[in-house]
Amino acid sequence: MTDTGERLRTLWNELLDQPDGDEDRDFFSLGGQSLIATRLIGHIGQEFGVRLRLRDIFDNPTLAGLSALVAARERTEETVARTAADLPADGPAPLVHSPLHPYSAPLAPLQERFWKVERTLPEAAFFNQIMRVDLIGDLDPRMLLSALRGTIRRHDVLRATLGEGPDGPRQTVRPDFTVPLRQRECGDLDESAREEAIRQAAKAEARLPFDLVREIPLRLRALRFTATRSAVLVVTHHIAFDGWSRNQLVADVAAHYRARIEGTAVPEPLAFTYTDFATWQVAHRAAGGMDSSRAYWLDRLAAPYPDLRLPEALEGDDGYRSATQPVTVSAATMASVARLARGKNTTDFTVLLAVFLLAVATRSGTPEAMTAIQVANRRWPGTQKLVGLFANTLVLRVPIDPAAAFEAYLRTVRTALLEAFDHQEVPLEEVVDELRERDGIDPADLLQVGFAIQDAWVPETPVPGGFLRQASGLAFGDGQELDPTTFGLTMELRADGPALSGHVTYKADRYPPVAIKALVAAFDGILRAVADEPHTAVGTLITEQVGP
Repeated sequence: MTDTGERLRTLWNELLDQPDGDEDRDFFSLGGQSLIATRLIGHIGQEFGVRLRLRDIFDNPTLAGLSALVAARERTEETVARTAADLPADGPAPLVHSPLHPYSAPLAPLQERFWKVERTLPEAAFFNQIMRVDLIGDLDPRMLLSALRGTIRRHDVLRATLGEGPDGPRQTVRPDFTVPLRQRECGDLDESAREEAIRQAAKAEARLPFDLVREIPLRLRALRFTATRSAVLVVTHHIAFDGWSRNQLVADVAAHYRARIEGTAVPEPLAFTYTDFATWQVAHRAAGGMDSSRAYWLDRLAAPYPDLRLPEALEGDDGYRSATQPVTVSAATMASVARLARGKNTTDFTVLLAVFLLAVATRSGTPEAMTAIQVANRRWPGTQKLVGLFANTLVLRVPIDPAAAFEAYLRTVRTALLEAFDHQEVPLEEVVDELRERDGIDPADLLQVGFAIQDAWVPETPVPGGFLRQASGLAFGDGQELDPTTFGLTMELRADGPALSGHVTYKADRYPPVAIKALVAAFDGILRAVADEPHTAVGTLITEQVGP
């Protein structure tokens, strides 16, 4: 293998956790997915000065093929200069901060959008997030709290308060901070009573807003059941925390706890902090670094939009009250999905997304499907180890051609998804504001439906004397009322061993349960049909679900 190939093999093996990557093994068969591909692209930019897109990974999924592509790009005019507007290598950089004095930074573009809503509806608690961590074993509560404080010092966005400055909103990082903590002795309850106590506590925390001007964006509620079992609800504001941050927070707390108990080293210094990233991203945007992506979305999301209401929708205005309907995808079906995805150089997520879009279009009777998806948006090397707000929302639009085979339709979804990933850094809220001003759109028409497959939580993290176990703060159930939702309906799935499980959250004032059950049935029916027969015509799949 060439020098380029050997250097790329090192990156490939590290990201895919392979001891010795085979040149002909497929990226996706090794567990690769779009997020890992994005990280690989960032590292390739740093190492080789070559700008790749996600489709390059999808179209060249073997180590040998990708090595040849990178080597060819190195020798041609497609090698790009390392400029701040182009490559992550010239992106975020560490800034010098005094550990003894407060320092301030601008809000990242997505933080700005959240701040705007927060100032308009300060009592709404829309952005509260609940993370449940069970403490199992002989653990030292004081040392755990100290470990959390060490983690908060490491991730400066978690100890920042917000306010308006002469040049716009700023976040001020405090060297001294208080972690709000409520504790309750619950006694040795049986499992049912214990889970109910946790659910009620989480429900209360979900509705209690943050005062971001005076408080840090993190607080705790601890429920102690026995000397060796407690549950801690880590409540965060979304302006400083996203889904990716969950595992990182637990990992850092565990590392700091081990350091305090066993005298081991604390986590190594970060390449840069979240506020460093925010400072760079604001400058990146001002220099025009987001202009082409913004133009893409203004064109792609131009009105009009399909009406995706399900046929059983109720008349009248609906509010934000929500309910849920369980969804499961069996291990056997997921195995078939994986085979289909590998054969089409794509991911399980793309197959499931394509089926979900088709199920929504089938039930609503529209010739076009549209859904919002969440992306981690951590394209820059170094961001993967940060706690903070990076996640963004993208809206996909896909035409439904009844005459096309499902595999052709899948390619259409794949293309739309890859294009969206190439333009993921612009906050959707910015695009919506411009579309509202230009076209007079109603954002509710754009954000009717959502779809997500969440990364698996690290179930148990060992620490001296026991372990930290991540779990759900609220146990979802059929028809259970949850937090307010702005989407008409959203399907959210998560890995559950070799299977997937999750729920559809929907507006309870818009849809009766029977409507969502019919949607889930259509999703399940189409998925099982195409997993083994991808040549099936889209029109046939629609007919099978709604009848002649």
